[in-house]
Amino acid sequence: MTASARPPWWLSWRRRHGEEEEPAMGGRRAAEQVALAAAGPNRAASADPNTLDYEACYARCDDVYAAVSLLADNAAQVPFVVHVDGQHQPGHPLTALLRSVNPFQGAGEFWSRAYSFLWLTGECFLLVERDRETQPAELWAFSGRALEPVADASVYLSHYRFRPPGAGPEGGFPVNRRDVVPLLLFHPSHPLRGLSPLSALRLGLSTELYAKRANYELFANGLMSDVAISFDFVNDEQRQRTREALRNAHVGDGKRHGFLVLERTTAIEKLSLTPRDAEFVELDKLTTRDVAKAYRIPPMFLAQLENATLRNFETGYRALWELAILPRVRQVAAALTEHLAAQYGPGVTVEPDTSGIAALRGGDAERAQTFRALVGSGIDPDWAGRRVFGADWQPGLTAVKPAATPEGGEL
Repeated sequence: MTASARPPWWLSWRRRHGEEEEPAMGGRRAAEQVALAAAGPNRAASADPNTLDYEACYARCDDVYAAVSLLADNAAQVPFVVHVDGQHQPGHPLTALLRSVNPFQGAGEFWSRAYSFLWLTGECFLLVERDRETQPAELWAFSGRALEPVADASVYLSHYRFRPPGAGPEGGFPVNRRDVVPLLLFHPSHPLRGLSPLSALRLGLSTELYAKRANYELFANGLMSDVAISFDFVNDEQRQRTREALRNAHVGDGKRHGFLVLERTTAIEKLSLTPRDAEFVELDKLTTRDVAKAYRIPPMFLAQLENATLRNFETGYRALWELAILPRVRQVAAALTEHLAAQYGPGVTVEPDTSGIAALRGGDAERAQTFRALVGSGIDPDWAGRRVFGADWQPGLTAVKPAATPEGGEL
């Protein structure tokens, strides 16, 4: 047995002492099996190119790639901080774990991967690898294709089953639910699974994919022949010999720029694009708008720039953070608090640190000025703070003095 496959020492102790065995395989072994399945001789067969699954959407649909990578790359830049009873604890062990998640991935790469899974498939499962003291030591991110929740009639969720790509029903191993942090988007019919935002876009994305394939064939092979040649043939042998000679001398690479060999009695009509083919550009724009709507992204960030200006671009960038990115970041922080922070003791919580997001700081000067004006007019500071700063307001931390007018009076 290799070192990577050796069970934890405490599991071996339980086996020797006859205690009940619990699912206890960790994230690193799961990552190893995924890597081996992708690179080894028993790797999973390539996906059917005609099947538009979520991975194919990301790899072949430019709008989906742009949307998911935009959201995930930005969300991955928001660090997590740990609080104990409301007090920031920068030296807490959980803080170190969230910043150096495992020896093979940096925090930026890891969280970008996790958010990509979440936005692409609607679910991501974080697996915990524990040290010899059974404390969380590493985190690994997987999509729902590799990890499956196992329901139970008495305890709701019994455990998880890990299956590497290409493995059969007996492949993989069970995973204790204590070692999994599930990140799920609401699924109305499967409460233990997540629903991808792309589920509502499958038809539109498939239509665009086939339209682009037809458009590619049109440009590659041409809509019509470039030239028509008429002959009076005596027999089929002469016709075939003439056709082969012309093909060898004049047909381009990939059978482009072909020709027609016609009898003198044959008539040819000019071909043109049908109205259906002419709608290709509008179809592409419609798909882009649909993807932007599903992911709550202002269309201008997916290259729909018809009505974009500098002012609404700045407003849209703030909306991108407030409507699309931050809700998911806060959801991940809540899941980490519920499933991971609780293992470090009571009162431990995980919060996103949004202080470095430039888009949210752009209107601070205007909001501060509004707040000073409200306070100067006699309005309760706590009410004014909640009204102006919203979720960013923390009463009692800062006292803002009313600003003076140019004439020397107070606002």
